[in-house]
Formats: sequence, structure tokens, C-alpha cells
Amino acid sequence: MIQRLTKTAALATLLFATASASMAQTNPNRLLIKTTSGIQKGYLVERIEDLSFAKVEGEVKANVEITAVGDNELTINVTRTEPCQAFRLTLCSANVANSYEPKPDYFISMIEQEGTDLYYQDFTNATLSGIELAPATNYSVVTVGYDQYGIACGISRVDFRTEDPVLEGTPKVETSVTDVQAFEYTCKFTPNDDAAGYAILSGEKGSCQSYCSSFGFDNFGDLVKSWGITIDPATPYEYTWSNMSPATDYEVFVQAWDANGNYTACDTIPVRTLSLGGSGASVVDIELGEYKIQDWWGEMLPSQFITFIPNDQTAAYRYAVCYAKGKDEIPGYDGHEQEVLDELCSEPPFPGMAYWFFYDPLTTDFQIDPNTECVAVAVGKNADNVWGEPTIVRFTTPAEAASAPVAPSASVMLPASSHRLPGRAYIQPAVKNRAGFMEKGMKPRRITLK
Repeated sequence: MIQRLTKTAALATLLFATASASMAQTNPNRLLIKTTSGIQKGYLVERIEDLSFAKVEGEVKANVEITAVGDNELTINVTRTEPCQAFRLTLCSANVANSYEPKPDYFISMIEQEGTDLYYQDFTNATLSGIELAPATNYSVVTVGYDQYGIACGISRVDFRTEDPVLEGTPKVETSVTDVQAFEYTCKFTPNDDAAGYAILSGEKGSCQSYCSSFGFDNFGDLVKSWGITIDPATPYEYTWSNMSPATDYEVFVQAWDANGNYTACDTIPVRTLSLGGSGASVVDIELGEYKIQDWWGEMLPSQFITFIPNDQTAAYRYAVCYAKGKDEIPGYDGHEQEVLDELCSEPPFPGMAYWFFYDPLTTDFQIDPNTECVAVAVGKNADNVWGEPTIVRFTTPAEAASAPVAPSASVMLPASSHRLPGRAYIQPAVKNRAGFMEKGMKPRRITLK
């Protein structure tokens, strides 16, 4: 059933609905369509002939069944539902399918961008060729069903796992943790004669497993070999991971392979770094430094230097610098105290997040204009994960920045339960994030179904 509107009626209805939904646009001339996955597409209203609304009964899908798994070949059945006119099919690692599945529009877009063919018939015991299957890897066969209007509808998915490889010998790498400190740990690796090579990788507990899906690796061994340190040919090796976080759980992954390049099971060795601080109250002092002109990415601007000094009971701390009264569209410290109390005294939202906590004394500068009232705050937690009281320093930058030390007008508010933290209006500190990862995406596969 189709409900069709003429161009005049459709556009009048469209413009009325759009104007009613958004009073800010008095004369809308764009049609914007946004999916539940967040994908948006727009059209010029002047180029729209008409708008049609149709109803299709039933589920539009092409159901898949795997009947046999061979050497770089699959035998499958594909059965369309009654309203399904055609389908596209792709093969990807289960990791990739898992990452796309929550947002079907992105999944469909990925499949269509691969340039896969449209099939208008069912298949029984059809051969899926032109594929490369790694051993001991989880894969997914995925179809997208299309209705009579050519609209991508339902997604069907079936998973399978390829067989473990037949290894040449028994490759093995013995791993021992030889030293653990607060900011680093050292491991020694000793391969046996059957190990042709191996790779080592370490990350915060749980983080590397999530990256396997996010970056499209077919299996975890590929991630370790691609991102890790490769020792090929296999020889004894010792390595120290440094710049780590105290009191944090890490994992060391050791992926070995035989003379034919086949992976063994990946070994996982847990490591926890030592904690800093003690069981006493954590206090972070704040000292105001120079106010002088600094180079900010090629532009000379006034800069306020601030030093944060944790005491010996502090295991980790966080800090923020805010405008006192707000500036432009940035809210200020005053009136937003509780918001950042909750934010500063919080844990990282996901593993491996760089520069969430600080541990050592730190001096850095903030780009702040002259005669600007600001508030600096710092709060730390002790070795028992108990947060201390915040230290709050309210200050006003001088009327003029100089290259020599200047004493700003400041009043220091010592930690007290009556003082709360400011809002989310942070001035950007001159601390750059050095974290980064090499992206590895799934290569498009040109597969054939017959």
C-alpha cells in the first residue's frame, strides 16, 4: 500500500512539519532524514518531486545456513522471506560483525560499500568462493535483505569457526615476570626449538581485547603480531614496559607460531603494578607560577604557570582550572561546584585512557587572558582509593603578561569539607596526549556465490 503526496502537497506538509518542529527555521528549504543509528542524509527541497509512504508486510530478510566449511570455501543455503526481493552477502570476522551489529545502518553501509552483488534468488548448497579463511578464527556470513523498493531491511547473520591448525612440533614461549615497579614491569621470554617466532604485547586489562573488534582484526593473534614487538626468528628476549600507571592491572600477551606461520594459543600473563601513596589523607598543593607570554602553536599568548604537588600519601590525583564567573559560552566555577566534584573524583570511563590521573609533581601552563579571575582545583586519592579533600586556589591574572616572574593576586583556600569543586569549564592545559594506535581495517573481500 502506497500513500503518495503530490509535490505541492508533500512540500507543504513537509515545510509545515519542519517549521512546527523547529521554530528557529522560519523558511526551511532542506529535507533532513536521520536514522536511529545517527546517519543523516539531506536533500534540497526544490529538487524533491514528491514524498511517498509505503507499507510492506512481513520481515524482509535472507536467512543463511552453513552446511560445510572447506579450505577457503563455504557451502551455504540462503532462503529469502516472502517480501524479500533481493539480498547482498558478505563474509567478515566475527569481531567486525560484533562491532557493527549494534548499529545496523552502519553495517549495511559497510556491506554496500564493498560492492557486493545483489542476488534475486534463493540458493541451496551454493559455494561461496574467493575467500581467505585463517585457522582457529571466528567468522560471520551476513546478508542484507531488500524489499521491492530497493530499501535495505533486515540483517541475517550466522557464525562459524575454522579448525585449529596442525602445528609443526609444539611451539612454546616460557614467560617470567622478573621485576614490577609502580611505573614499569619487566618480562623475560624463552622460546623452545619449535617456535619459529613470537610477538609480545601488553595493555591494561581488557583493553586489547576490545581493540581487536574496534580495529577489525580477524583474530587476536593478528593484533598481537601487528601491534606488538616481533622476535623472528625466535630467540630469548627481555623487555621492560615503562610509563605505565601505578596500582593497575595489566596483561602481557605472547603469541608464538610454528615454522609454517600457524599460531599457537595466545598466552596471557597478568601483571599488577605497585601502588603509590599510603593510607593517610591525600593532599595536593597548588602553587601559582609565572604569568608570561608563551608560544601556543605559533601564536604568542599570555600563559599562567601552575604547579601541582601531591603529598606522600597520594596514589593519584586530578586537577582542573576554570574561569570563576564563566566566559563566552563556558560556564564558570561559581554555581557549578558539585558537577566537577563528581567528575574529578572518578575513574576512567574505559581502560587504557591516557592522562586521566597524574602521579608526580607537575608544572604546566594555561592560556588565560590578563585580568581574568580563575580557580585552580586539585584532588587526590590515597593507596586505599579514598579521595581526599580538594585544594582550591582562586586567582586573578595580572594586567599584563611578562617574560619575568610575576606575583599574581591570589587567595588560597585550604582543603575543607565546605569547599566543593568547580564545573566542567576547564581551560585547556598545555599537556598533549601522546597516546595513539595504528588502525588496521578489514580489507574488502570480493566473494562469489554460485
